[in-house]
Amino acid sequence: MIPIPVNVTDFSRGLSEFLNQVQYQGQILNIERGKKVIAKVSPASMAGGFPIGMLDQFLAKGPQLSSTDRSSFAKDVNDVRLKLSKSRDPWA
Repeated sequence: MIPIPVNVTDFSRGLSEFLNQVQYQGQILNIERGKKVIAKVSPASMAGGFPIGMLDQFLAKGPQLSSTDRSSFAKDVNDVRLKLSKSRDPWA
């Protein structure tokens, strides 16, 4: 679920309603002061992990490789795979 931006003043005035949205609808809130996120409010059930539904959004915001770097990385991975020897199964 995509977090909803909420400014601190609105959050404090509507605390009960916002917490209901979090508890019953699973909503995530980004609490902002100015344009900066200072806190996040999410359902307690999410406290122990990362919601898989947000993985694409998380990865899209991360650093990106250039096409040249992507090609070079893919070549390096392929080279390593070719050099790996298949280990003999000691239980066979």
